[in-house]
Amino acid sequence: MPVVSSFSYYGEKGVSAIKSDIRETYEFGSAKLKAHTLSRLKILAALPRSQWHEGYFKKLSGICEGLWEIRFKADNVQQRPLGFHISETEFVILFWAREKGDKFVPKKACEKALKRKAELLENGDLKHALWLALE
Repeated sequence: MPVVSSFSYYGEKGVSAIKSDIRETYEFGSAKLKAHTLSRLKILAALPRSQWHEGYFKKLSGICEGLWEIRFKADNVQQRPLGFHISETEFVILFWAREKGDKFVPKKACEKALKRKAELLENGDLKHALWLALE
């Protein structure tokens, strides 16, 4: 399937590499976590934003207003990477949260993601193309 939507992620440039807890969560995660992440992102990449539905993706409200979550389960845990659409065709993953009992883990996941969103909008160098091949 052709890629219609693209992904990027939040990360700080370090001395020798980009420091990103998002990338670390994926790279040090289980084979199931990697497979489910890649599968969900490939599905979303093949769809225009107007077809991203609540089974895969959800707009958040309340304290999380301005964020969306990518939704999937891996390792018996609800995985909830948080982010936002920086353009009609590009979604930026800001923070990798999990959901337990209808609450985010860690508890301050939305606050952290919103802080990163503000930082990224001020400094575009914090946004990096996703390292995963989605085609």
